[in-house]
Amino acid sequence: MNVVTGGLGFIGNELVRQLLRANEELVVLDNRNRVAPDIGDLARARVVEVDLTSPERVSEILAELKPQIVYHLAAIHFIPECNANPERTLRVNVEATMGLLRACAAAGVEHFLYASSGAIYADSPLPLNEESAVGPVDIYGWSKWFGEELCRWQARTSKLRVTVCRLFNNYGPRETNAHIVPEIISQLRHGRSLSLGNTKPRRDYVHTADCARSLRGLAHQPPGSCQTVNIASGQDASVDELVGLISELLGEPIEVTVDLARFRQADKLVQKADIGRLGRLLSWQPEMPLRTGMKELLQYENLLPRL
Repeated sequence: MNVVTGGLGFIGNELVRQLLRANEELVVLDNRNRVAPDIGDLARARVVEVDLTSPERVSEILAELKPQIVYHLAAIHFIPECNANPERTLRVNVEATMGLLRACAAAGVEHFLYASSGAIYADSPLPLNEESAVGPVDIYGWSKWFGEELCRWQARTSKLRVTVCRLFNNYGPRETNAHIVPEIISQLRHGRSLSLGNTKPRRDYVHTADCARSLRGLAHQPPGSCQTVNIASGQDASVDELVGLISELLGEPIEVTVDLARFRQADKLVQKADIGRLGRLLSWQPEMPLRTGMKELLQYENLLPRL
């Protein structure tokens, strides 16, 4: 039995889709705050609507389900929302994680996978491995770092085995927040002129299908106690390069105007992952290159014809 928290969200719905295709038994725990669009194909998944900040109810549910594997994806992860609501972000991303960890330990869960983030790393021109320096610059990054520390504490003090999964910038269909890729697509619906913030920072973009596939693989490679693994593509691109790729795929020029009001107060210049540990654990490489993934996304969004 698998439990997926946040299974109706952006990454969660793709994980649930893959689990259903593999005929794995699962239950989704979700508060339906951010439900991904176009997920009618997940209708056969059992969904329990619950607020994860209610630890007593969460404990009751897990005691009843007795899952072997729990994927914890539920979080507030849109950075402007996190910065505008820091107290709520900490309740959802930190306190709810603590309650869920304790409930999993009590219910005898065999493996807990925690969706952390590359945002916990300090800025670095070098590929980031799991031992790279930590240096969050916003409340979201700090909330994920706190969550990681709780995971390590729970693994030390109970029999719960934990994998901390540091997810880098996911992209793909059914996005639920206005991150940079959906923002670009949204603006392209109204023309070929974009108003964007800082287009220079480089990020490691990984397709949700690859991310979900790696989560599933890691679920069946539990550590003795706790392990930390980057989930990313191992390749980076700037926003300028993303726009250039999209322009090439569309076969049309795209004009970009830099809007200083869209700049973040704190940002990192480079975030590129070293995925060597993931590769060694799973003999894994991403299957969706950025060009292919972006082309399929443009087709999904009806900006390119589907073949």
